[in-house]
Amino acid sequence: MGGGAVDKAPAQSSLESTAKSTTQPTTKPTTQVVRDISANHQISYDLDSIDAFVFYDKPFLKFERLLETYFTTAPRGFFSFLKAIPIWLKDKLFLKETLARELASVYRELYPHKSKAQIKAFKQKVLANLYFSEHHISHVASAFYPSPFSESAILVMDGVGEWSTTTIAKGIDNHIEICQELHFPHSLGLLYSAFTYYTGFKVNSGEYKVMGLAPYGEPKYVDLIKSHLIDIKDDGSFALDMRYFSYTYGLKMTNAAFDALFAHNQRNPESRLTQAHFDLAASIQVVTEEVMLKLARHALKTTNSKNLALSGGVALNCVGNGKIYKQLKAEGLLEDIWIQPASGDAGNALGCAFAYYYIEQGKPRGHSVLSDKSGSLIVDGSNQARGKEFAKSTKEASGSILDEKSGLCSRERGDKTRASIDEASDKLPDFSLKDNAQETSQAATQRDSMQGSYLGLSYTNTEVESTLKAQGAVYEKHEFATLIDITAHALTQGKVIGWHQGRCEFGPRALGARSIIGDPRNTTMQKTMNLKIKYRESFRPFAPSVLAEKLGEWFELDCDSPYMLLVAPVKASKCYPMSEAEQNLFGIDKLNVVRSEIPSVTHIDYSARIQSVHKQTNPRYYALLQRFYELTSCPVLVNTSFNVRGEPIVCSPKDSFACFMGTEMDMLVIEDFVLYKDAQSAENRERYQDIKDRYELD
Repeated sequence: MGGGAVDKAPAQSSLESTAKSTTQPTTKPTTQVVRDISANHQISYDLDSIDAFVFYDKPFLKFERLLETYFTTAPRGFFSFLKAIPIWLKDKLFLKETLARELASVYRELYPHKSKAQIKAFKQKVLANLYFSEHHISHVASAFYPSPFSESAILVMDGVGEWSTTTIAKGIDNHIEICQELHFPHSLGLLYSAFTYYTGFKVNSGEYKVMGLAPYGEPKYVDLIKSHLIDIKDDGSFALDMRYFSYTYGLKMTNAAFDALFAHNQRNPESRLTQAHFDLAASIQVVTEEVMLKLARHALKTTNSKNLALSGGVALNCVGNGKIYKQLKAEGLLEDIWIQPASGDAGNALGCAFAYYYIEQGKPRGHSVLSDKSGSLIVDGSNQARGKEFAKSTKEASGSILDEKSGLCSRERGDKTRASIDEASDKLPDFSLKDNAQETSQAATQRDSMQGSYLGLSYTNTEVESTLKAQGAVYEKHEFATLIDITAHALTQGKVIGWHQGRCEFGPRALGARSIIGDPRNTTMQKTMNLKIKYRESFRPFAPSVLAEKLGEWFELDCDSPYMLLVAPVKASKCYPMSEAEQNLFGIDKLNVVRSEIPSVTHIDYSARIQSVHKQTNPRYYALLQRFYELTSCPVLVNTSFNVRGEPIVCSPKDSFACFMGTEMDMLVIEDFVLYKDAQSAENRERYQDIKDRYELD
């Protein structure tokens, strides 16, 4: 079984009942997304011009892991085995044919004039040009190739791929060399997901809630976690004691031993949060940050680089990212960091395309896949990577490390497809930096090829107006300058506004294209947005969007954070000291303390998850922030994703109008149109009043 970067072997699927990466909710299959887009928006690409079709991982390797896992843990996984294997035998082991069939179906829908022979020829083209990238190769490629770095260390941390759970690599120009890996079942992402499950949140979508809950607690269980659950080495490698986990053989993350270890404090979903749950969240966050920091330090030293590119679901832990940047920069090891904005499995859609384009095809850097018109790619993305040490590591799961010195093992290579890439990687020069090799963070931000992560669909004013008329909406249309002025003044009056502009964001963060925005100076804005707009837990924090040039005046951060993936303290000069009585508050009672001049985006530990807004990538949102700053002397806005809890972020004008009508937002600004809630018809109010009940809670 090889460690090939991009493999043209037959393949199957993904998805398992447990042990997925700690990233985002499951998304629609690509074929369904394409159908949805074609039904609502003009397709801007030609399927006949596609040269290659790339899938994000290698399901045969995943199936190998699945079988080895069941055999190793037998008989405990018998009932899980009975559920999983028929699905694999029916669908997942024939994924190549399934993908070709589904894409041919999409082709037929998009081109109804095509003959049966032409549709059959397209299907054969898919079968002949379908590639499969390893999961962690997809992650590594998504981290390095769109980054501003010509060379860097690359660190991937997630739940599990085919086998890999942690990967350290080095990249230079268009070459990537995998240096070290950690293998299933030892996974930082799955450890964090175990606590997500135990505290009553949904695995693969609720991890960010645990991160948001952590500041409300005390890390009382850190020693317990480190003495029983995880053995951490100085280089960041680790092993989990599998006696406390059931994800290798069952449909749950933890077992009775885990529950007993934490005094039976498991929380049922949607039940009341207690101080114990706050403390559990705080504890696993501290442990996670320790492992992330050690792994990042080891990655930089191993690759002899001062640049770091991150991906994988754990890289969405923006608190940990902030600690990495601050600590390793202070140590002189790190100059610059870049985090893939879609670090979860969605980003693997880009990553496998990058891997095919740069590694398999050997294209030079500087000619981005994202802007390539000559040979476009259609990509599917989701979850998982590689390793061969599973049987050994499971037997040693009492806490020992795979290797006495390090759990990170050199990557085993045997794939013929990989051979040419390995040969090129062996010729890479040393990564030591020459004088003046680093550029400023702002310049680096402007040079990455993610285009601000605004890679989704956009809609013209004509399309927007057509939708609004069809919905019976009452609206006004304004020139851009007037639109910005109206919106900025409404924000100063405490209005909550749905903001739909340009191409929607790619990834889990709203970045000012599909956002709900408000005034951060408002002391009740966080609670109002959570309970009346998002219909979610009141403790959930909101992020500040700040004019890039004002970042250092308001936050303790000396690099840009365009993708909302770094947490840093609010500037001390903007903060208010807490009284003794306020300091003695516990848990959720801390929420109502006003801590700064921008209380709605200041978390209870005086930190914030920051988005720096740049004129080059989002001129309309930048203009709004600039006008708000002129009116208030505050260059910051509250920014949260344009959706209700459990719902995907809106994309189309119809989506935005429905969410606007189904919540207590005051205004909707969609391209050049402004809608006021109190001007809308009673019929539309009635039509959308149950929107919060249409989606499964996350």
